[in-house]
Amino acid sequence: MQARPRLSIRHSAPLALLVLTGTAAAAAAPQTLEATAALGFEVVHLPHREVMGLVGGAYLFDIGNDWRLGPAVYGAATGHRGGLFVGGAELRRQWALGGQLHLSAGLYLGGGGGAAAPVGGGLMVRPSVTLLSDLAPGMQAGVSWSQVRFPSGDIKSNQLGLLLQWRSDFKHYGGAAAGESATGGPSGLGLDHAALSVGQYRLGGGSGRRIGLVGARAEWAGRGPLRLGIEAAAAAQGDAAGYMEILGTAATGIDLLPGLNLGLRAAAGLGGGGNVLTQGGMIGKLSGTLAWQFAPGWRAGVDFGVLRALQGGLQARQASAWLGMDLEPAAGSGGRVVRTDWTAVLQHHAGIARNDATHRALDTVGLKLDRYLGESFYVTGQAHSAFAGGAGAYSIGLLGAGAARSVAPQWRIGAELLAGAAGGGGVQTGGGALGQALAWAGWTPERSTGEWRLGAGLRRPLRSGQNTLVAELGWSRRFGVSDR
Repeated sequence: MQARPRLSIRHSAPLALLVLTGTAAAAAAPQTLEATAALGFEVVHLPHREVMGLVGGAYLFDIGNDWRLGPAVYGAATGHRGGLFVGGAELRRQWALGGQLHLSAGLYLGGGGGAAAPVGGGLMVRPSVTLLSDLAPGMQAGVSWSQVRFPSGDIKSNQLGLLLQWRSDFKHYGGAAAGESATGGPSGLGLDHAALSVGQYRLGGGSGRRIGLVGARAEWAGRGPLRLGIEAAAAAQGDAAGYMEILGTAATGIDLLPGLNLGLRAAAGLGGGGNVLTQGGMIGKLSGTLAWQFAPGWRAGVDFGVLRALQGGLQARQASAWLGMDLEPAAGSGGRVVRTDWTAVLQHHAGIARNDATHRALDTVGLKLDRYLGESFYVTGQAHSAFAGGAGAYSIGLLGAGAARSVAPQWRIGAELLAGAAGGGGVQTGGGALGQALAWAGWTPERSTGEWRLGAGLRRPLRSGQNTLVAELGWSRRFGVSDR
């Protein structure tokens, strides 16, 4: 009989490092872990009678006994604080009240800031209670009460909000099944395609200002030619360090020739920071796309279009180039199992340079996603935000590659080389582009699919040229997902 995963909670201040652990499962047998996706909105009261609309999104795993845990992000959507983002983890417990009613209580801890909001060091605490009603099988909506508080800043607000949540099954394989045949269709988050991009915004209004960006996009195949997805980008050039955007996307296209596709992509979501004036934070983009499949499972393309902010009159022309790969097996093809690691991480940055010519330490909380290309090599995407050190608006996005190998039955060592963008919080980052090299050691407790990691490395802004020592502590949970 197949062993059923047993999940528990572990913690470490100040984020409480809420993480997922589990016992080893049968190597090749697919498993389903229930997950909940949630989207909410509330109006937060800031000092001096200022109000800010706050949108929150979360993806929470069922960890047993009606507890749910996972990553969550909050961002400004209305008001005058476009560019405020906070990333972290959320823990919830839900009870059935009878009939179609349910009660949910939760606690969110994360770090971030932006748009000169008075967030102090950036740590955000958000307890909440929500009354939910069933709308349809697997879908619920309700009214929430929450408190948004930045303990080292000047924001403390109690408010009502709206929440929509729906069930999403997270199918995966045992972490030890890597390399074996995958059966049963899509797994993990069900992503079909991922791409890395570099681009440029040319702002309107006669300023001639240009902003260089680096980003990533992931897509799910929809019905027919429609593809839905999510993308994120950050400024890496052009005196806009700290600008960041997170957008939902919808795309479609037609084949002009075998392997050549002409399409249209629309995107909407949150963006701001880096002295890019998006007012409340809501932005939208419309782009024409040209994509070329130059090898099985691989595509390259270019996008050209326009960007608009819902408030403030911001307009820009945008152009980008991207390289993408298919993730899931094609229809009717089983594919193979590859290892994917989710890592919750705390980082300490020693003596990081500030814009006021001082050097002070700061701490960040982050999430890493590692996808293995073989037994040892992996590609990684990471996001980190400050929660202590007086740099609440400082955020980092990184992409890169790494290698890891076992050196003992429960021990691994690894190293990774990354590049990306960072900014905000009065931290000196040049134009925003930076590089990082980091080495780590990992220990896996007996009969567990989780791994404690301890790492150290150097981070260097590519223009300012001042190295910063980075130390990190993380907890990683491995899954097996199907590959093309």
